[in-house]
Amino acid sequence: MRIAAFCFLLLPIAAIGQKGPFSLTNRVKLDRALFAFRSKTFVDFDTLRMIKNISEMRMALMISDSLNTKCSFRIFGSLTVAKQNYSNSSAELILKPGKKVKINLGYTATLTTELRPNPTVPESLIESMPQASIIGARPTAKLQYKWTDHFSTGIGTSYHDTALAIHAAVSFKNLRMAGYVSKHEFFVASDARFKHIDYSWTYRNTGVFSIAFFVKLKKNFTSFVDMQIPVKTGGSRVIGIRKHFSDKSGIVHGFLETSFDLHSNLLSLQYYFHI
Repeated sequence: MRIAAFCFLLLPIAAIGQKGPFSLTNRVKLDRALFAFRSKTFVDFDTLRMIKNISEMRMALMISDSLNTKCSFRIFGSLTVAKQNYSNSSAELILKPGKKVKINLGYTATLTTELRPNPTVPESLIESMPQASIIGARPTAKLQYKWTDHFSTGIGTSYHDTALAIHAAVSFKNLRMAGYVSKHEFFVASDARFKHIDYSWTYRNTGVFSIAFFVKLKKNFTSFVDMQIPVKTGGSRVIGIRKHFSDKSGIVHGFLETSFDLHSNLLSLQYYFHI
């Protein structure tokens, strides 16, 4: 209860941070703030019995300190209140020796992790299966070079618990692709965002392929397909639709969702909002 009360007390900060970055001092900025909540209920389609439900609440902050024009320090932290509480955090040094060059050092997102929603953004609490399959933050050193306004590349290395991995990434306009290779595995991911459709996919050398499509329809509706193949590895084949909403101030956003898992015959109903 004390954790939940603390999160609700931070609601005004989330509302301010959404318009960020917000200057705290001459050097320190609140880059992002998030308060999000979701509730999802699963019903067996054959018996119409409720199987389980999930309720999660997340509060997250990202803060940066500009040491000078070419060097800054950035941290974030998020707390998710659920049946089993958990947290995420990151700390990194960001160097910009030139207009087109950026170097990140610290416990932070790998180049491949950048294709997964950061825990301080709304999408992080409702990840698709491809996004959820991407590795999280690790001890990382990465270099990115912006060749043009639409084309950039990156190379880096990260320590994956027991072995080093080499990461590489490329971005062209709305399309991104990244991946890594280590002693134990190979992984590649890609995503793209267009006017009417978003998609993401991932592939792991064990043969597991995940893909998701989101199609933006009229009147704030979005239809989607989210699946992992083969399903015997614990994946699903989900189709669904969302109805998005926002308040008049533009501070509160969310959606109502209904979806169906073709593999398990589970119907789900979800409510989600964030500030």
